[in-house]
Amino acid sequence: MQFLFWLVAFLCIFSYAIYPILVYIWTLIARNRWKQAEITPSVSIIVSVYNEEAVIAAKLDNALALDYPSEQLEIVVSSDGSTDRTHDIVRSIADDRVKLHEFPRLGKTACLNRVVPQAKGDIVLFTDANAMFPKDTLRKMVRNFSDERVGLVTGGTRYFSTENEEEVTGLYAKLERWTKQHESIISSCVGADGAIFAIRRSLFVPLKGNDINDFIIPLNVIEKGHRVVLDPEANCQEPASDDEAKAFRRQVRITNRTAWAIVRNLRFLDVRRFGTFAFFLLSHKLLRFGVPFFFILLGLLNLLVIGQGAIYILTFLGYIAFVVLGLLSYIQKTKNKIAAICKFFLITITAQLIGVARMLVGIEDKIWTPQR
Repeated sequence: MQFLFWLVAFLCIFSYAIYPILVYIWTLIARNRWKQAEITPSVSIIVSVYNEEAVIAAKLDNALALDYPSEQLEIVVSSDGSTDRTHDIVRSIADDRVKLHEFPRLGKTACLNRVVPQAKGDIVLFTDANAMFPKDTLRKMVRNFSDERVGLVTGGTRYFSTENEEEVTGLYAKLERWTKQHESIISSCVGADGAIFAIRRSLFVPLKGNDINDFIIPLNVIEKGHRVVLDPEANCQEPASDDEAKAFRRQVRITNRTAWAIVRNLRFLDVRRFGTFAFFLLSHKLLRFGVPFFFILLGLLNLLVIGQGAIYILTFLGYIAFVVLGLLSYIQKTKNKIAAICKFFLITITAQLIGVARMLVGIEDKIWTPQR
């Protein structure tokens, strides 16, 4: 029972703390960097929208102002059944590079299946309506495709306060970006940032209507023998959401769809076929989605062994303190940084618990609704 307790404790912290450090050390021993060179292939920027009248004009202005040859760029707005003024705003843009594709409410992925084959660019960049690019972002993204081994490039999202414009990127986002950066140096990173990733159009494989595109598209690229890499200098900017309820629902939805995607693509855990990436997928996603269950089991096991030594009394007190600090931070009774980390962890694993539980009982979140 004591062995099981320590094993579960290890699994609780592995994917969040031990695995990122392990991957970093790995990069010091085995590097497999890709080349970068200034190139300007034709690019199609696909902006997926659903009722984005508040931000679509700014997004298109931002895309048209990018430092990239105008004759090599097109901007495609893929509207998944928008019912507000989004279509009218897009049509009002007097620039031939901007194109609108209107669809009934199908889901983001189903719309992409129809849009990507019509794109003219050799490189297709996927982005969101509220994700704004620095002027040099596109050049930084496409430079990675000078290496023929690279099939998909992802950037990262930086979140800024709308009041003082200070960066308030969450702990989870920073951890994800850092981990993916080092996975990329070894072979391929797990998944892409849905607000900013690009693919060679020739590698795009039509998706199933229930696929989560920023997870499945990278898997398809890897299966075709190409690399998926993160460029740490390529970023977009989004306003930070101050609505924790919306952020929570978004995390539940993403977890649910990703969990379904993993179940349908377990072949990628075959280390004989996919090498280091199989280990990355196991550690970065599969074990991470198990953390909510490990955490609950850890508390129960601690109660069972609490009489077998003083250390188990201390671990149980630490467990309770962790939960209490997280709850105090959640109800804003403390602004302590350690309590904030506890809150982040509790919110994250609760969202993951619900998302995975919904998958286990057969519920699938298919329809995409941006949480602003």
